[in-house]
Amino acid sequence: MGKFLIISMFIFWGINVNSQTVIEMAYPSDANLVLLEVANEKDADIAVYKTDDKALYQEWNLKWKFKKWGFSNFSVYVTKDPHDPLLKDPDTERDIPFNGKIYFTDDPSKARYVTPGFRLEGVFKKTASNESKK
Repeated sequence: MGKFLIISMFIFWGINVNSQTVIEMAYPSDANLVLLEVANEKDADIAVYKTDDKALYQEWNLKWKFKKWGFSNFSVYVTKDPHDPLLKDPDTERDIPFNGKIYFTDDPSKARYVTPGFRLEGVFKKTASNESKK
């Protein structure tokens, strides 16, 4: 039974290796990233395109597939309210800081880092070595 479980975990892990899959969490303390959604792209740190198209979310460059459950590359908590009452750590009562500001674009070609030099920990980005593997 244990061998089956380990093999299954590696199979499912391998499915997400070359993609950007995200699970949206209900509480910021459960998420890898806490993001403030902004209405204007120029106010954002990143512009993300939501997609179910496998070819797009396998490109990595801020084209994310939001999943309801299962394995994912990372989890996020997204709020539009900078004073969201859930942004308090339940153990310490300290404010949970935002990791960045996000804008959801309707155009996959506009998915990008808006703020120069800005990066989110755990979010893949395409590099020259990634492109040469294709």
